[in-house]
Amino acid sequence: MRRTTALLLLTMLASQAGGVMPASAATRGVPNPSFEGGWRAGKLACWSLSTRGGRLTLTRKSHSGLAAYAQGRGRAGPQSRLTSDQTTACRVGVKAGTRYSLEFWLRSTAGARPVVYAYSARKGWRPWFTGDQLAAAPLRKYSVTLPAISEGVTAVSVGVGFDAASTIVLDDVALVAQAGQRLFRPTFPTTNGLITNEYAYWSPNDPRSVGSKIWDMTSGSLFAYHGNGYSGVPDDRPTDPKSRAGTRSAIFRLTTHDSSFGDVSVQTKLKVRRLSSTRSTPRVSWDGVHLFLRYKSQYHLYYASAARRDGKVVIKKKCPGGRTNKGTYYELTAEKPGYPIMYGSWQTASATVRDNPDGSVAITLTVGGRLAAKATDRGVGCAPITGAGAIGIRGDNAEFEFTGLRVSSLN
Repeated sequence: MRRTTALLLLTMLASQAGGVMPASAATRGVPNPSFEGGWRAGKLACWSLSTRGGRLTLTRKSHSGLAAYAQGRGRAGPQSRLTSDQTTACRVGVKAGTRYSLEFWLRSTAGARPVVYAYSARKGWRPWFTGDQLAAAPLRKYSVTLPAISEGVTAVSVGVGFDAASTIVLDDVALVAQAGQRLFRPTFPTTNGLITNEYAYWSPNDPRSVGSKIWDMTSGSLFAYHGNGYSGVPDDRPTDPKSRAGTRSAIFRLTTHDSSFGDVSVQTKLKVRRLSSTRSTPRVSWDGVHLFLRYKSQYHLYYASAARRDGKVVIKKKCPGGRTNKGTYYELTAEKPGYPIMYGSWQTASATVRDNPDGSVAITLTVGGRLAAKATDRGVGCAPITGAGAIGIRGDNAEFEFTGLRVSSLN
């Protein structure tokens, strides 16, 4: 390799095999993050080099895993940029009002600048942030704090600008929500009524259905009740468009439409009015209310039991394949007694989930201000559920309300 040519090595934190460092799950969904996706249709998947006459390939001369190798024109001139593609499939989703840090490892002979483009439906793609010039230095880690995401911006494209005559190594880049950032806090109407139900999920094209932009409901009905979320009176009857003939909330399965939540804390207040049973959902010990974490699908998720009929708490994992709705449940903790439901009273419940550097996943559950359970999943039943997913609430034979739901970043 000639020292006079431009060299750019770029990898993104990801949860991948082959020794690549797992991504912090607080990172947004950066496409082909560690370049393990290789080439598609003659180009590096989800990444483009702006320099004409430059060369882009892969190398292992990186901080971890594979890296993108970009060779410029070998002479000074306008900055070259290697950035994530701005296509629908490759854009990086972000939340308005949230502050992120752009983190990376950099070695440079002439410095470089982090660059970010932002997308809004009104203005399309526009240059949004250009960082200060970073001085030439051996390989070291940098963290650049970005401004709060502007209102209306829903996606970004990230990358690095560099002089075409320089040589840089940029590795392990991540877009990380700053610690304590509130990522999701829904509100409910003060006027009582249906918000959405399973009918809307399974019949989205029916004009009578009541859909939601933020909630997915595969079973049951979600109502607003005096500004709170409410399950309605649970039964096992199929729902109609307005949940008048039945709620089906004996099996209540509510998740966020947003599936980008990774290393997060999920907090809410619960009020369980009563537990019941139906002909198709007989009374069982685990009836109650549970928090979904890392919800990839109804077959692949974590959940933490915060209010069970038997007064026990537990953290479980569901893996694809098995006899329970095409999945199998695995306990990550033993069932722990001493947490009875306080019927008719508000009780706080929160859970955290975080990817560990060794590829395992740490989960905690707190009930009523007490740490109730904690687990480390190193691959029970199936591989640890790393990265991002939806969050949600599960109810079994439970009539309940919830309020103050919020999701915050951990990093």
